[in-house]
Amino acid sequence: MKKIYEKLIYVFPAALFFSYHPIISLGQNETMNFELSIALIFLAIFDVVALVTLVKEHRLKEIFKRWKYLILPIFVSLSVIWSANIVRGFLTVVILWMVYLAAMSFIIMKDKIMTKDFVRNFWRWFFGASILVCIWCVVQCVLDVIGVPRECTLLCEGCVSKMFGFPHPNGFAIEPQFMGNLLLAPAITSAILYVKAKPHSREAKALVALMLVFFGTLFLTFSRGAIYAFGVAIIFVSVFYIVRTKKWRAMILWPVMLAAFLGALNMQGILAEVSSTKDTYSSGVAKVLNQLSLGIIDVRGDKIDEDEADEDDDSSEAIFDGYVAESTTFRVKMTNAAIATWRKDFKTAVFGVGIGGAGEAMYQAGEIDKPKEIVQNEYASLLLETGIIGLGLFVFTIALIVMAALKASGGEVVLALAVAYAVSLFFFSGLPNALHIYLVPGMMYLVMCKKK
Repeated sequence: MKKIYEKLIYVFPAALFFSYHPIISLGQNETMNFELSIALIFLAIFDVVALVTLVKEHRLKEIFKRWKYLILPIFVSLSVIWSANIVRGFLTVVILWMVYLAAMSFIIMKDKIMTKDFVRNFWRWFFGASILVCIWCVVQCVLDVIGVPRECTLLCEGCVSKMFGFPHPNGFAIEPQFMGNLLLAPAITSAILYVKAKPHSREAKALVALMLVFFGTLFLTFSRGAIYAFGVAIIFVSVFYIVRTKKWRAMILWPVMLAAFLGALNMQGILAEVSSTKDTYSSGVAKVLNQLSLGIIDVRGDKIDEDEADEDDDSSEAIFDGYVAESTTFRVKMTNAAIATWRKDFKTAVFGVGIGGAGEAMYQAGEIDKPKEIVQNEYASLLLETGIIGLGLFVFTIALIVMAALKASGGEVVLALAVAYAVSLFFFSGLPNALHIYLVPGMMYLVMCKKK
């Protein structure tokens, strides 16, 4: 069983990329869709194998030795009792415990499966799957500009060229923000492995190539949340190694990141030029800079030469001509709605409306029009659903993880991922589409960390 457990760990990173496509729809109600993804199904299979493995290895009780990590999920589980949406809350708790079992198994089984062969095979699968998904993202863009329907390309409605004049890929995720978020792990780990590698070695050169692929594709997703999170993580890695080693090798990451950004920017310009919209290379590049800078950088000039266009030109105007302020405004609006609902009474402020109950509670409070809406800010969502107690326990759990990472050699990879994911959680909320946030740090602890 241990061998099966090991092989499933190899496949796990690849499975996480399939967080939405293909999807098995099981219906819906007024507040949620009932769906199963490959990532969720794989997590369930992995947990069964992990549980059997822990029992056979007589290590199941070690979960309870780490009881401090269990306080948060226990409280969240209890909050189902007073949840404003018991069905959603119960399903969320089931997934939460599945994530905890998987993550705990990584830590508990570390000394049993860690060998050079295991590490080598893990990286082959991890980087191999990541490269293939990056290739698919580029293929999605090419297929879109040549006119292939999005039902075939799997692009989301807001991802097609019609939006900005160029497509931005979502891979097998529901939206580009999740695809970009999924690429944070390979981008950050390849960066850290490069800094740790011997200079000018074959390994270092290969890692530079990997960084260019992962960084570039992340920029291609056009997800501000993922890109901002990535930038903060690279700052953290640079400062960490400069302070720790007194060497400036980590600063090489910056020209690599700049090269990847310029490569992605040029590709977006080319895609805009060849798309069926009236956009040109320069207008595509200008829109990217305007959107990513929240409207601060504006080199768009006059509106696309609509008046000078050939009358016989059957190309169409893109919907957006630059920074879409509405996307930021909507996120702020939902966050404010969550906080306003949380503040309505003492009980809600302390205990929350119960896990899974954010949408229903905001709807009943008259803050939103549909109970299916989500907060799109995990911190505000957690505060509303579990109150001050839940948010406090979340901070406490993160502190435990940070302390464990600081005590381990190689723990900087866990810290860097934690920093990146912490930033990204300001841009969305939910669990099924973001399983990697809670699982990948545990995988990296398994593979890269050692006791000091």
